[in-house]
Amino acid sequence: MVPVKVALVWHMHQPWYLWPDGAEAALPFARLHGYAGYHDMPWLARQFSRTRVTFNLVPSLMAQIAGYARGDITDRALELSHRPAADLDEDQQAYLLRHFAAGHPDHLRETSPRYGQLSHKRGLLGNGERLEAARRSFTVQELLDLQVWMNLACCGYSLRRESPVVRELWAKDRSFTEGDKTALLEALQGTLASLPAVYSAAHREGRAELSCSPYYHPILPLLCDMRDATRRIPREDLPEQLWQAPEDAAEQLRRARAQHEAMFGQAPAGLWPSEGAVSDAALAVAAEAGFAWAASDEEVLLNSLRPETGGRPAAGELYRPYRIGDTELSLVFRDHPLSDSIGFAYRTWDPADAAADFVERLRRIGAAWSDRDRPPLVSVILDGENAWGAYPDGGEGFLRALYAALGSDPDLETTSPDEYLREFPATDRLDNVFPGSWIDHSYRTWIGGAEHRRAWTLLGQAREALKRAGDGEPAERAGEYLLRVEGSDWFWWYSEYHHDEYEAVFDALYRANLAATYAALGLPEPAELAEPISAATSGWLIRSPAGYMQPTINGRVTDYFEWQPAGLLRTSALASAMHRSAHIVREVYFGFDREALYLRVDTVGPAADALDGAALCFTFPGRPDRRVALAPPAEPATAPRLTGDLASAADGALDTIAELRIDLAPLGAQPGGFVAFAVCVELDGRVLERWPLRGFVRVETPTEDALASSWIV
Repeated sequence: MVPVKVALVWHMHQPWYLWPDGAEAALPFARLHGYAGYHDMPWLARQFSRTRVTFNLVPSLMAQIAGYARGDITDRALELSHRPAADLDEDQQAYLLRHFAAGHPDHLRETSPRYGQLSHKRGLLGNGERLEAARRSFTVQELLDLQVWMNLACCGYSLRRESPVVRELWAKDRSFTEGDKTALLEALQGTLASLPAVYSAAHREGRAELSCSPYYHPILPLLCDMRDATRRIPREDLPEQLWQAPEDAAEQLRRARAQHEAMFGQAPAGLWPSEGAVSDAALAVAAEAGFAWAASDEEVLLNSLRPETGGRPAAGELYRPYRIGDTELSLVFRDHPLSDSIGFAYRTWDPADAAADFVERLRRIGAAWSDRDRPPLVSVILDGENAWGAYPDGGEGFLRALYAALGSDPDLETTSPDEYLREFPATDRLDNVFPGSWIDHSYRTWIGGAEHRRAWTLLGQAREALKRAGDGEPAERAGEYLLRVEGSDWFWWYSEYHHDEYEAVFDALYRANLAATYAALGLPEPAELAEPISAATSGWLIRSPAGYMQPTINGRVTDYFEWQPAGLLRTSALASAMHRSAHIVREVYFGFDREALYLRVDTVGPAADALDGAALCFTFPGRPDRRVALAPPAEPATAPRLTGDLASAADGALDTIAELRIDLAPLGAQPGGFVAFAVCVELDGRVLERWPLRGFVRVETPTEDALASSWIV
């Protein structure tokens, strides 16, 4: 067997959360992840002498962490944490109750009795009345415990072992004092201040290579030449003006290298282009900036070699680096399935089994490798913090098992891209790279939708205003705001595929930075910036309906295929990381036949029991909105109750699941048009929960041809 070189690249990234004045973050996640994943990952890697990984540190993230450490940046949750519990006013108390689960893993309620008690007492917050009732019930001591836990609960496994303050308060669990809280907040600020040194130590000890991304995490190819998006996206779905700004891409990279060198003592050799997005133009800018290596996804490689053929690259193609044209830049490609296994699959596995599976897949690569002149380089690249929230122990068990297994196997060796390339320089060459990213080898996630078009158009107009302004200090300040709004995260949330409770915050941040661009130039703010870009009718779908269906409305899953063609909305994808309380509704399925819309709701436990006197209400927007409610029967062994102005057009059942059939005609739905709906749980006229959290799910009504051709078998 040929020894396998394994490059584990952990990408550390959060959006730019600061409002234009740069003092307050709209959301606290850069800070909260600093107490967990950003500290856990280098701390753990340093414990394995035969393990070498790569930490890709996004400069704008590190700038935010440094700002928090200096006390230059704050956020509302942090400000309210510092405030004495007895001095909190009603609005501040309500804010804490609504957001105290910020960034916490769901299993924490089982780990901390006090956290579970406070969470249970707070309950589900469906509307203002319910929130106010919960607020009035909390004592000052409970609010103080809440302030401590909203920070303590974000501490990762490294701080729970290494920080005396965190260990002591975790064990104490309740009845905290103001002194306890102050000690915790001071210790956590010290943790943020120590992070650059922790990463530097991992590098110095040979445990890690440190690489970076463009400063504000933009999609470099879209800055260099937006026309590259047309390779996978119809021209009519793109902005009217496809502009080019390679100078912005160069500046994002120049600033990234400068900040990295100032923070860690040397310039980075490697670059993870934001979202793995590459193109010939973007890689040319990266090579000119001085990077030795960059990385993308295997689908980009496949389509660079054999465009639109499908499948996967051959092992001999995937597990080797490529020199980009005549430059000094080499490109490596991530193993997509192996990376996704860590990010999405292994979270539910026993850690030892997951590590064994990962190692066995690597060994199979080595056993099949035929090139005796160089070992395979298997690049595994994924988020270094977000994945672990779904692991029951923050990922510690899996990572320990993985690092131990890799370190003890004589046929496997962890490395970094830079280390591998120094020993085995790239000999194959790619003269042209397919323009794409790690998602679907395209840029569709960040451009190509209706909201994208408006966002990119507004950005393009602001760039034109800056170009007309010429040079000088106002232009420099305006240019800084534009660099911020070039980040990928804004366009991620403008995608039709990504929606959650905080997308409105990202929308406001994006428009605020654009407005600040004009203000810096002394120009009036365009009226369009006052209008939200995010559509009020958008909802997040796991999948759309795929064909004709006719389920039996009996409150049970009659057979496996009954709901297989249905679209799916999953509430865990809609619930924000800052509000992870338990919900009644887990999933909503929906689909069509020629005459009706079918809706199915799966709940936590059997639907008839989970509702416990509440009703499922299906709302369809209009003037006024129309609705039908499905409620448990008033008497045992009788049919469920259907109420609302659409009740006569509906048929419903309630047992292990809730099922509803409603005629399309009363909804005014036409083939090829749209139907929009929301699902609520209501009790005594109060909304306990709503899906989506705002707006409506909007789905296309299939045409006769679509129904005839979309069978799933």
